[in-house]
Amino acid sequence: MADTYLIIGAGRFGRLAWQRLQALHPRATFCLVDWDAEKLACVPPAPRTQTVAAPAAAFLTRVLEHPPWPKWIIPAVPIHLAWAWLLQSQGEGVSWQPVPVPPGWGEDLPWRQVGSNGEVYLSLATERCPDDCPEPAGRCSLTGALRSINLFEYLRRQQLPGYQTLVLRSHQLAPGVGGYRPAALLRLREEAYRAKERLILCTACRCHGVCHGLAKLTGREAEVGF
Repeated sequence: MADTYLIIGAGRFGRLAWQRLQALHPRATFCLVDWDAEKLACVPPAPRTQTVAAPAAAFLTRVLEHPPWPKWIIPAVPIHLAWAWLLQSQGEGVSWQPVPVPPGWGEDLPWRQVGSNGEVYLSLATERCPDDCPEPAGRCSLTGALRSINLFEYLRRQQLPGYQTLVLRSHQLAPGVGGYRPAALLRLREEAYRAKERLILCTACRCHGVCHGLAKLTGREAEVGF
């Protein structure tokens, strides 16, 4: 059976991901999803390629309800897809509330930016990366500088009192294209439901990452939403 790729987002980066993966895997099948029909209209008709107009997190929820699942999920939307997906996930009397990432998270890294909702964007890079970076294991492809750590490993080691850190690794699938397996996303959800503390939920590759905070609401809290 041919590999299947679910690309969430049909803007510039989603279409680049589709083109590059097509070139590497001409027998694969693709589904590009975007809420914006105009972006989907920019995807040229192609064999084994489907487009769907739908909100990102809601569509991902429907896809993961039952197998068969795609081989890879490629997030190409301007949101933290794993966080948005988990945020709307409810089950066993549990719901989720966004909380800011605690101050100081990632401050020892070369680049850090706090978003409007308290999320934190992190990078090991000190210069703007090309959109076709091959993510070599040992050094930066742009500057040639040695990479002493992988960001996804660094984040897994970070712990704060009262928080549990969960990290979803983004794997390099093509130059400038990262993704993760559905099974990894479902494991992340299982770990989140078992957590006894607040969460810092991170998605990261070797060099770049995004981190959001989540608080679990249970019982009566989940019913009334506070």
